[in-house]
Amino acid sequence: MGSLYGRAALWGLLCRPRAPGPRLLVRPSSGGPSWTQERTLVAVKPDGVQRRLVGAVIQRFERRGFKLVAMKMLQVWEGHNVVHASRAMIGHTDSTEAAPGTIRGDFSIHISRNIIHASDSVEGAQREIQLWFQSSELVNWSDGAHHSSSYPA
Repeated sequence: MGSLYGRAALWGLLCRPRAPGPRLLVRPSSGGPSWTQERTLVAVKPDGVQRRLVGAVIQRFERRGFKLVAMKMLQVWEGHNVVHASRAMIGHTDSTEAAPGTIRGDFSIHISRNIIHASDSVEGAQREIQLWFQSSELVNWSDGAHHSSSYPA
């Protein structure tokens, strides 16, 4: 688990408004060898937990074909281009600008209570994952089975 400073930094990320990441047309992982796997950190914020939306958020990532690889009130997802796809699925930080069908567009009620945080880059995801998970806590999915991960968190 990360240091107190690291957790405080992540809390700052979770609670302050941020500009949305790039919007790209993406496809979920097909599991083929040509797909580069990424991991991202997705955190359902306290307002999302209080409103009992954790399951709805998880369901959207699963439907998109991403694999849940660790969970501690924060979810880490893995798949091809998952960082950019997550940002598109989540929607604009400001709920008034979030498109219908996005997590924030459907569930957010205010910019300060916008349900969810997701890493904004592959490098950011690696930093954030290291704050919350030990590599032994991450699942390495392969052909439907899972094992301890050697993925550098």
